[in-house]
Amino acid sequence: MEERLTKLEMKLAYAEETIVTLNSVVTEQAKEIGLLTSRLELLEKRLVDLSDEVGGGPAIADRRPPHY
Repeated sequence: MEERLTKLEMKLAYAEETIVTLNSVVTEQAKEIGLLTSRLELLEKRLVDLSDEVGGGPAIADRRPPHY
């Protein structure tokens, strides 16, 4: 019985360590996603501003590729 209890305690310790590690990874990923989201929004705004400066022509996504 003592051996069984020791094994369970070891498994619990490893599980707790895994949870702490995963929490750290998820927290870092959330920060990175937030940063990437803000950078993407900035790029989208710059693209719209650039499109407005060039003239009200069709959006880049609506233009035909040069090989047509």
